[in-house]
Amino acid sequence: MNGQQAVLRIPDVSPEIKEISVKPEVIAAGDHPAALIMADYLAKMGISVTLVVPFEELSEMMVPFFKALIEVDESVAVVYGSLIERVSGNPGVKILKHSRLLDVSGWWGDFTVKVLTGDKESELKSSGIAMAYRGNPVAPEAPVHEGVVDFSEFLSQLDIHKGTVGGAKDPVSKIAFLLDVDKRDEKWASVSAIKLGLYLKRNFGTQVYILCRDLKVSVDEMEREYRHARELGIIIFKYNDLPVIERAQHGIRMIFEDTSAVSHQNPLKITLDNLDTVVIQECFDVSQDQRHLLNQMRISLENGFIGPNNPQFIGRTPKKGVVVGGDTWFPEYPTDGVVTALSAAEELYKWVGKGTYQIDVQRVAEVDSSKCATCLTCYRICPHDSIRIERYGERNVYITEGEKEGATWEAARVKVETCNGCGLCVSECPAKAIQLVYYPDMEVMEFLEKNL
Repeated sequence: MNGQQAVLRIPDVSPEIKEISVKPEVIAAGDHPAALIMADYLAKMGISVTLVVPFEELSEMMVPFFKALIEVDESVAVVYGSLIERVSGNPGVKILKHSRLLDVSGWWGDFTVKVLTGDKESELKSSGIAMAYRGNPVAPEAPVHEGVVDFSEFLSQLDIHKGTVGGAKDPVSKIAFLLDVDKRDEKWASVSAIKLGLYLKRNFGTQVYILCRDLKVSVDEMEREYRHARELGIIIFKYNDLPVIERAQHGIRMIFEDTSAVSHQNPLKITLDNLDTVVIQECFDVSQDQRHLLNQMRISLENGFIGPNNPQFIGRTPKKGVVVGGDTWFPEYPTDGVVTALSAAEELYKWVGKGTYQIDVQRVAEVDSSKCATCLTCYRICPHDSIRIERYGERNVYITEGEKEGATWEAARVKVETCNGCGLCVSECPAKAIQLVYYPDMEVMEFLEKNL
């Protein structure tokens, strides 16, 4: 067989379908409203949902960040307004209050989850898991200055009906939003700055400045909002080097070089005087409990989140049967967060919603147990957590002779139900003990010899 024939052979492999029974039941957990969205969607689709939340009342999930934005953004209010009532009144949702996940083990279709409710531990079985947690807001170390607050602090201080901050009686007259301090590509801050800026400008005549490295408006209707902001006189600057922030005679002064209208080689030096407050984009970090759960399931993070690793699969994780929303995915503006949560719930429904699931066992990896050295390379690198070491194999060629006749040996085993056939274990196995069923090593080598 030549190289071309080897490649053409792949689509012609006769599928070997295995039908797996999957109970239509999932656990949804977290302290982020996205957990409610996923639970609501799955319950409406006939899935039995156990909702694990750390609060006494579901309304506590609507944190100040959301409450403040809800009054500014009617579309957010529409989505979240009746969500708690729907979830609470759905007989398909069992709510465990004052509860949190302790441990997760198992596979898609057969997860075992330890839950702590109050001071009592219990063990639940589930076919799938949906998680949505809030990130911990952390103000960047620089610039730190009196009068500089992050979004969360500003929203908690802002009387949205009067436009005042803290105990001040007069509306804020000048405000600057400082974005992209830590150079992370997060859209929520751009959207929040424009929406809050428009609200302050329209209702109180506040002069609003937005400083950013790159304004991100790829959210529904945000290009129109951006245009309105410019038309109303909200001034947007771009910077490369962080501004200097100092106390002025009447308020706060910001000094920086603007690169939006001129070349980077000849930036325009700008001074903003007499600012009432500066609102800075905070960072978000994953909580320790959440990081512990993700590590248990061998789900890797990038800069603390799952989204950057899987941008084309919204809400999915590399582990089949586990989906995420909220800040567990990536910090998002609430309207974007709704889309992510619904996409995650739809993905989970595909896996557990029909009671059975079909897989093609010809499209997976296979271990030759007689060659396996139990070096754990495949176990460590499998992105789908599909490999375990079991005592099932034939005699391992690396084991010393003299053992009793008929003994079985530890060797890697691929769980076909969760294997995606990516071939990573095949390429990394030092003993060459793993092959893709539909594309054996000899055909791969022949193809390479013919085409390289």
